[in-house]
Formats: sequence, C-alpha cells, structure tokens
Amino acid sequence: MLGHAYEMLLAGTMIVLGILIIVSIVRSVLGPGISDRVIAVNMIGTIIIMVIAILSLYLDEGYLVDVCLIYAMISFLGVVVLCKVYTGVYLQRKNMKANLEAVEDNLRRQEESSFSEAAGIAAAVGLPGRSSTGEAEIAAGPPEKSENGMTAEAVRQTTGGTTALRSGAEKQPKEVR
Repeated sequence: MLGHAYEMLLAGTMIVLGILIIVSIVRSVLGPGISDRVIAVNMIGTIIIMVIAILSLYLDEGYLVDVCLIYAMISFLGVVVLCKVYTGVYLQRKNMKANLEAVEDNLRRQEESSFSEAAGIAAAVGLPGRSSTGEAEIAAGPPEKSENGMTAEAVRQTTGGTTALRSGAEKQPKEVR
C-alpha cells in the first residue's frame, strides 16, 4: 500500500516536472530578453537534473545519480558559456570594448556623456540662479578624482582647503592613539 502511494507520488512529480520543462522551453523561445532565455535554459537543466534523480529512485539504479552529477556540471558550464556570449553581445550592442584595459575608458566615456547630457539639459531648461562657475563646472566635464575616489572638492574639505589632489605617495599614515 505504501509502495503504491510512493510510486504515484514519483509519477505525479515527473508529470509536474515535464509540464515545467515545456513552460521553460516556451520561455526560452519567447523570452523578451536574452537574460530571460539564459535563465530559462538554466531552469530546464535544473529540472532535468531533478528528473534524473527521481528516475534513480524510481528505477532503483545507483548509477543514475552519477549521471545526474555529470549533467549538473555540464549544465553549469553551458550556462557560464551562455552568459559569456550574452555579455559579448551586450558590449557589442553598446559599442564598448570588452578587454580589461578598456574598462577605465568605458567608465570615462559614460561619465563624459552623463555630464554632457546634464549640461545640455541645464542649457535647454535655462535653470534660474545658475552662476557662471556652476556652468563652467558642468561644461568642464566630470570632476577630477583622487585614488580613493574622492573629488577635488571633497579633498579640499577634508585637508583644510588645500587645492591639490593627494597622490598615493603623498598620503601620510594616520596617527594611532
């Protein structure tokens, strides 16, 4: 009696997982974005791993657990490759460089474009009360930053009004009390 209920539970679980695989396949085909498709493919792999594990219990075959583990590793690697391809497609669409040397260049371009957009908006709207120094700061571009990410104004405030940015060699160690 208990064995029959156990078999019915496993069969019902297999049916539900089969329906979930079909829904995931539909999502992977129709997904509005590439990231939705990658997640759907990962979900299909995970559901198949569960199906193999349930078959291992249902058929009482221990080697299927090994197959399940190998499939999990292959599924993981497949999703990593899909994410790498997705990142390359994204960078190509944004016309950005993908090598490590270009990260700073990409960030600099993004900051410059955001400051030029802000200057254009401020000029188009004609913000009242803007001084000539504020307009010059927007037109000059992004503020210069030190190694620790602080702007020149923040360094001036923390160093008592000095105007030069401190480099890593000029930093003085903090006193220990």
